[in-house]
Amino acid sequence: QIENENAPFNTTWDKTDFEKVKKLGRGAFGTVWQMKEKSTQRVVAIKVVDYDTEQEQKMILKEKDLMLNIFETIRQSSPPGSFIHVVQPLGFFLNEDSSKAYLVLEFCERGDLRKYITNMRESGTEISNRKAFELIAQITSAVHQLHINNIIHGDLKPENVLVMKDYRVKLSDFGLARKIEEGRDYLTAMGGTTFYLGPELLQKEAESRQKAKKLIQTPAADIWAIGVMMFELLAQRHPFFDAKDGYLPLLELARRITEDAPAELPSHYSDNLRELIKNMLTKDPSRRITSADILEIPQVAECLTMQ
Repeated sequence: QIENENAPFNTTWDKTDFEKVKKLGRGAFGTVWQMKEKSTQRVVAIKVVDYDTEQEQKMILKEKDLMLNIFETIRQSSPPGSFIHVVQPLGFFLNEDSSKAYLVLEFCERGDLRKYITNMRESGTEISNRKAFELIAQITSAVHQLHINNIIHGDLKPENVLVMKDYRVKLSDFGLARKIEEGRDYLTAMGGTTFYLGPELLQKEAESRQKAKKLIQTPAADIWAIGVMMFELLAQRHPFFDAKDGYLPLLELARRITEDAPAELPSHYSDNLRELIKNMLTKDPSRRITSADILEIPQVAECLTMQ
């Protein structure tokens, strides 16, 4: 893992250098494959994106630059040897003939948090308090690495939280990430996935429909998203709707997120765990718990000292 961290970003690969292992997932912007580099047998993840226009090609190049920039920023600001909680971009190449772009990324063995949540549900397994605090410690450390560098992820959801072999966590998909400009919160065009957007963003979105579509993103929005993800993991449902609600119109979902209290977590989880998740789901972003506060909670802190 570590020996590759300083490897230069490779732009000389092409697709004949890799063999496909299996499809890992499909997003709105392309397909992610597990592949093996033939010469080294190293396993990587490759995001393959089709682009039809020069505009789309520019967007892909921008995302690649953003990922590299974020990875480098965090690596340079972290003490030597520390774990970088961002998926490392390893290389990039274009195939002009087929209008495809290939972004080569480090491979995270246990897949994404969505897979983890689904596996728990299908096997009827409940996560223990201890494991829940470990995951909170991991995801919060990841977000904290961004926040102390004035970066907001802006689109945190289970599909973008990847789990390594040792259950440490890395974040991916920074298509919406923003660097906060000095002294002000970042304005961003409406982007994130509604299920994980904080109430302040949904309210702003409703107001901004009449005006220019700009939203204020703050680090607090990332914390809200962690609260929703952890709630899903513990309760196997979203804090503001569940399967028996059937199809919910977007406006009703937005109303619940902005006005209703979240559902209660199952009572067999410890009070301090339930309280913490409630604090992540505080409606007012200025009163919501921060990543720094979360990392100081004893149950969270002890998960990190053990590494």
